[in-house]
Amino acid sequence: MRKLIAEILNSEVKTEKVSIFDPVAMSGSLLLTLKEKFQSKVELYGEEFSSDLFRLLKMNMVIHGIDIQTIHDNFVRGDFLKDEEFDANSKFDIIPMTPPFSSWDADPELLNDPCFSEVGVLPPKSKADYAYVLRGLQHLSEDGTMAVMLPTGALFRSAAEGEIRKYLLEKQNIHAVISLPQGARNYMAIYTVLLIFKQKKSDKILFIDASRDGVKNATRLKQNFLTEEGFTKILHTYRNREEVDRYSRLVSLDEIRENDYNLNIPRYINTFSEKKIDVEATMSSLSAKQRVIEKSKKEMIELLNKFDTPEARQAIKAVSISE
Repeated sequence: MRKLIAEILNSEVKTEKVSIFDPVAMSGSLLLTLKEKFQSKVELYGEEFSSDLFRLLKMNMVIHGIDIQTIHDNFVRGDFLKDEEFDANSKFDIIPMTPPFSSWDADPELLNDPCFSEVGVLPPKSKADYAYVLRGLQHLSEDGTMAVMLPTGALFRSAAEGEIRKYLLEKQNIHAVISLPQGARNYMAIYTVLLIFKQKKSDKILFIDASRDGVKNATRLKQNFLTEEGFTKILHTYRNREEVDRYSRLVSLDEIRENDYNLNIPRYINTFSEKKIDVEATMSSLSAKQRVIEKSKKEMIELLNKFDTPEARQAIKAVSISE
């Protein structure tokens, strides 16, 4: 999925120089994938909470040729949700994010933070998904683009998350919703979605249903790979904002309002596949199977008649009743 995120974000870059910030950098592999794919000159920034992963992140940057001073200046250890290291004035052109599916502090005092005060609610303690989204948007430049991978439930869960979706949609920050194959991330047997955000308003939201474009990993049964064909189709559809029957659709905010700000993809894309049934061939097949069953019953009764025992007579009676 790193390659998909990199290619989608790369298609948004129109300048010779671009700043890229991963707020949940982990080992830095996503940042390095973007660095490899981007044609523009890139400045990498990253933040990681885990001390072990932060050490690995710095080591990975050194191995891939990032100079020590840049690592010292641009990579920090901290809790992104509390905005401990990068203040609100730090803006970035590209923000890729694969946040953990986790709980968070959700301290009511955070409602005084500009990141959450305008929304008026905090994401629930049990699900930090939209906390990462809102904090990320706070650091996105005026012409910037952010890609966040979330569990599919983020599209339709109600209560506070429903209010946050309404806020994001009314501000027209959501640019695209791309569903991915089951198990596409972290070997977990769940469906995930890639949400694309922009600071500049989008007239319509592009929905893409790529959930059926996965192929099983032979060694990890809970993991699906996005097929090469599926990968190419997503990029082509996204870059051209193209509508494809039963696959993608541009949806107006008015229609989403009518659906109470629910972004569940089946509400907007008909994924039901009609299959033509050959009635005559089906009936013929059933008749053939019935003839085989009748022949088997007859042979069984003939065989049981050779045994003059109470058990055999009982079995013959049972077979006869089933006819």
